[in-house]
Amino acid sequence: MALINRIEDLIKSEVSAFLDKAEDPKKMTAQIKIELQDTLTQCRATAATVMCEQKSLSRKIAAHQKQVNDWQQKAEHALSKDREDLAKAALSHKHTAQAHIEAAQPQLVSLSDALVKLNDDADRLVAKITALNVKEQQLSRHERVVSVRARIRQTLACDDVENVLTRFTQLERKVDRIESEVDSYDLGQQSTQAQFDALEKEEQLSSELAKLKQQVADRSQQAAN
Repeated sequence: MALINRIEDLIKSEVSAFLDKAEDPKKMTAQIKIELQDTLTQCRATAATVMCEQKSLSRKIAAHQKQVNDWQQKAEHALSKDREDLAKAALSHKHTAQAHIEAAQPQLVSLSDALVKLNDDADRLVAKITALNVKEQQLSRHERVVSVRARIRQTLACDDVENVLTRFTQLERKVDRIESEVDSYDLGQQSTQAQFDALEKEEQLSSELAKLKQQVADRSQQAAN
């Protein structure tokens, strides 16, 4: 009875809700699993004992039923030989065997009911253990995720990382400054080149103008002659 009450308490317990409130769910899960598995072992052992008692009682009932049949046949045989005294004695033995059967029948029913209940409880305990295994895996995954996130945050908060990022930013600024200087140098180069191009163009124009003046002068001289 104590075992059955213990099984019912464990089966009715809201394991998930209980674990959610536990300070150390992982440790509590392991403890509950051990308790459930121990109870399941006891449940199966008790069921095995009940099955043995059930088989033994069934054999006894079968033996008594055989006696009932045998004494019935003997009583009939005695009457056929006009031996009422033997017939009465046979019927008395028959009634005794029948009484044993009637006394054993309720016990057999009780054992059968207990076995059905124990098997049902065993199935429910297995379901609880399976649910706990799933819960344990979830807790383990959650623990790994939390651990990884903690390491990531710790890494991001590290001074070395900040220093590297700062130096990288400074390096980017330095590269930008150098590129700006190169661009300004190119602009200066382009301005100087433009001045030389303008000077060369001016020289070409001056030379062309001088040639034009000479041509005009030559025409004027030819006209005067």
